[in-house]
Amino acid sequence: MLPDGDRSRLSFLAAREAARRVRRAERGRQAIGTVRPRGVGVFRARAPLAVVLYAADREGRLVWQDPHTFALLEPPQDDMRGHRPRGWLRAVDRQWEFAMFLGPATLVMLSGLVVGLAWSPVLGILLALAAMLYAGALMTLTVCLLTLGWLRHILTRRTGDEAKDSVSFVHWTMPLCHCADAGRAPALLAAVADRLHRLMTIRVDRSTENLGAVAARVEIVEPLVCVLSGATGAGTEAAIIAASTGPPEAGITFLTRSSRSRIRRPKLIETGGGLALYLVATALLLVVQALGVYEGEREACEPVGDCAGRPATFGRAVLWFTYRLAFQSPPGIVPATTQTWVGGWADGLLGLTGLLLAGVTLRRAAAARKERLTDFRKDIDTVLSTSTVLLLVVTPAERNAVMAAVAGLTGVPASRRHLGYHTAFDLGVVKGARVMLAQSRPGSIEPGAATLTAQSLIDQLKPDYLLLVGVCYGLRERDHRLGDVLVCTQLRVMDHKKVVDYRWGEPAEIMRGDRVTPSVTLLDRCHHARLEEGVPGVHFGPMLSMNTLLDSAELRTRMAAAEPDAYGGEMEGSGVYAAAGKGKVDWIVVKAISNWGMAKNDDAEELAARNAAEFVADLLANGGLDRPPPRP
Repeated sequence: MLPDGDRSRLSFLAAREAARRVRRAERGRQAIGTVRPRGVGVFRARAPLAVVLYAADREGRLVWQDPHTFALLEPPQDDMRGHRPRGWLRAVDRQWEFAMFLGPATLVMLSGLVVGLAWSPVLGILLALAAMLYAGALMTLTVCLLTLGWLRHILTRRTGDEAKDSVSFVHWTMPLCHCADAGRAPALLAAVADRLHRLMTIRVDRSTENLGAVAARVEIVEPLVCVLSGATGAGTEAAIIAASTGPPEAGITFLTRSSRSRIRRPKLIETGGGLALYLVATALLLVVQALGVYEGEREACEPVGDCAGRPATFGRAVLWFTYRLAFQSPPGIVPATTQTWVGGWADGLLGLTGLLLAGVTLRRAAAARKERLTDFRKDIDTVLSTSTVLLLVVTPAERNAVMAAVAGLTGVPASRRHLGYHTAFDLGVVKGARVMLAQSRPGSIEPGAATLTAQSLIDQLKPDYLLLVGVCYGLRERDHRLGDVLVCTQLRVMDHKKVVDYRWGEPAEIMRGDRVTPSVTLLDRCHHARLEEGVPGVHFGPMLSMNTLLDSAELRTRMAAAEPDAYGGEMEGSGVYAAAGKGKVDWIVVKAISNWGMAKNDDAEELAARNAAEFVADLLANGGLDRPPPRP
């Protein structure tokens, strides 16, 4: 529910007028049938449209602009089951079938009881029989309709409806969209997206409060299923279809589905409705039995003057039959007729059946509640566990390539976030991953270089994954080509070494740098980012990292001789791995070859930067980084 200041507080008269306008619209009857689908039995599953609109406005689900332009939102059916709305009006709306079945019968039965006790027993019995006839007729019609539906299902072999309609169980839906002027439909749909975004945000905030947590960062990415049969005009339907093919609005994606709108309802036994019906029917039966036997008991006991201990009044007759539900007799009351005794024993069987039904109902209701809680925890876990991916680059060419590649997936421009000494770019959400981009100075030693930059960003952004993306030099020009992507399987730090003099005066270098393996999760996701080989090539192997811009054939030869299995080298990996290791963040280096470490030029830099960025974009697009990595 939205805050009070955000709700329109629609009057019931205005809701009735809006319902009339829907009925008079081009496709009004079809739209009303969508909002109020057929129930299990004779009645509709939902209350009259005016009641639906009035109740929805109180819950913040009615996007109201004026009587000519409004839309109705419905939460997922599982959410409705797990979070039942409070208030008699909303309860009537949700349980319209149940209310129409029990309401009139209970009212007539109570009237018969009052009339029978205060005025005319005969008229009271007639009213009670009328109530039972009403309930019996409804149950008979319900059985007939269910049988016909089952036969129709068998004969027509319709098999796709349940899967098609089950989408309303897990996603929000828009079953009604009324817009007399089709030109105003896009603005109405934008308001719908904004309202749903706020509803989802409030739900997440309250859920996290109940869990004793605080959601500091929540990205709403919710699909809204738009039922086309709920559009009251062809222009409105066209606007909905156009919105479903465009970019998301406020994180809300418009989806369309078939015009059928049969909403599956929870089973009666799971809600306790079956037990309630049984109890009401039992109470009605006890009243009818009491009305039918107490006069016979009076006629049997009055001639001998022995009515004090007999069920010869309506109240004592009801008390007798109530005790008999537990195979007991009330103290001091003994029937005088065989009819009353037989009815009492029959009531004992009725009570035993009710006890069994109560046990089954409680068990099924507990199982249903556990299932709803499990589903809710999964939903909230999905919302709160959206991962954060930090992409670190060095050069402007690398930054621009990453921005272009990710924008091709999100369709939104990057936004700046100034974080102390550094600026991060929020690139949006890809699947379930929030993508952040930052640029460091070259190398890993100076204050603005990779080590301190990565450490500062890890402390502030709390990323789940850290990817160093950009360009590197290659060491295998016979096997690789400029622009090929190198994925680091082992990072070897070349700066940390010991230099000693041998006997003949020549210095010797003893490497002491770390040899570290990137994140198992990230390495696995990179292996499966592209299932087909192509151009550019993607190669997995060891990479060297040293705080030296390599442009020397002699030094390159020495490094290749020292690490003959290395694929390439770069300057920032050692700093990224050090910061990520301290911050317990999964990391990896993904760079493309722009030169061979000698006779360096910038001819292939843009190509290499683009290829590395597009590989990472593929990694994001296939959902590989949607969830945070498992932690021990």
